Amino acid sequence: MSVKLSELQKELIARSEAYVSPRDVERTLKALRSTTDVWRVVELSQVPMRVLCTLLELLKERGIISFSEGSVSLTEFGKQLCDENAITPFVSAGCKHCLGRGIDIAFLGEEVVSNFKSISASRPEAVQEFDQGFVTEETTLARVAFMLQRGDLDGKEIAVIGDDDLVSVACALTGKPKRVVALDIDERLIGFIDDVRKKFNLHCLSVVQHDLREPLPEELLKAFDVFFTDPTESFTGFKVFVERGLQCLKGAGCSGYFGLTHVESSLGKWRKIQQFILECGGVITDVVEAFNHYVNWPYIEGMRSWQWLPVKVHPKGVWYKSALFRFEWLEPIEIPMVRYEGNIFEDEEAATT
Repeated sequence: MSVKLSELQKELIARSEAYVSPRDVERTLKALRSTTDVWRVVELSQVPMRVLCTLLELLKERGIISFSEGSVSLTEFGKQLCDENAITPFVSAGCKHCLGRGIDIAFLGEEVVSNFKSISASRPEAVQEFDQGFVTEETTLARVAFMLQRGDLDGKEIAVIGDDDLVSVACALTGKPKRVVALDIDERLIGFIDDVRKKFNLHCLSVVQHDLREPLPEELLKAFDVFFTDPTESFTGFKVFVERGLQCLKGAGCSGYFGLTHVESSLGKWRKIQQFILECGGVITDVVEAFNHYVNWPYIEGMRSWQWLPVKVHPKGVWYKSALFRFEWLEPIEIPMVRYEGNIFEDEEAATT
C-alpha cells in the first residue's frame, strides 16, 4: 500500500477546513521520526494544534502511526513512508547557552537578574479567564536584554499591554527607561506590580487597570516610544492588543514587540498578521523563532485542545513557545479607537482558551 504526502494534505484540508501546506504534513512526520512524546510533536511540527490532532487521527487510520500508553509512534509502514520521502529526524543546531535567542541575560547585571527571579517567585498564578500563561523568568529577562540591544530601553517611555510576564517590572529594574506603564485587566496582577514598585522604589513604573476592549485613557495616547505585548492569538484578539499598542506610540520611528506561536496560528494567519502590520505602516525588523518559552499553566485539562488530543498525558517540559517579533512604525496611520464586544480570545485555530 502506497501513500502520497499530497493525498494526506488534501484529506487533511477536507477534514479540518483549515490552511494546510504540504510542508505541514512533512514537518509532522519529521517530528514523529524524532519523538514519541505528543507534546514534543506539537512543538516540533509547527502545525496548529487543532489541525495537528486531526492529522494524527488520519495518520493512525492509514496505519502510519499508533497510540499506546501515552505516546504516539511511527509504525514500520510509517518509517518506510518517511524513508521513501527522505524525511529524517530533526537536527537541533541551536546554541545551548542562549537557547537559540542570540541573547545573554547577564548583560542586564546580576542584581537585575537576581531581583527579578525573586519577585517572580510570588507572582499571581495564570488564569484561563484572561487567556493567561506566563513565560519563564529567563524569557522575560531575555526580552528586556533584546530591547536593550535594539535601543528600545535607555531613556524610553514603554507601554506593556497585558503583563502577566512582568516585562514592566524587569524593564524598570534596569533603571534605564524614562517611564514604564503596565496595562492589564487583572486586578491581581496590577496590585502585585504596584506592590513591587513600592518595595523596590521603581519610580519610573506605574500601573493602569484596563480592559483593552475599551478605548484607552486619553493620557496614554501617542505618549510612548515602545510597546510590548504578548497577545491572545485569535486574529481579532491580536488586532485588539496591537492596535492599542499602536495608539500608545508617539509616531514614526517608534517600535512594537509581540509574540506569535505555531500552536495557535497557521502560516496563513502569520501572513495575515504580517500584512496587518504592513498596512498599519510598520516594517518587521526582527523575528526570532521560539524565543518565548512558557511555563505549563495549571488549567491544561481545561484547554479546548485537551479534547482534541488523541493521547491524554500531561506535558513534562516546555512545549508552548512563540516567536518574538519586533517592528518599527515607518509610516504611521491613524488607528481608529474602536470598542470591541464579547469574547476576543477564540477563533478556529485557538487552542489554549
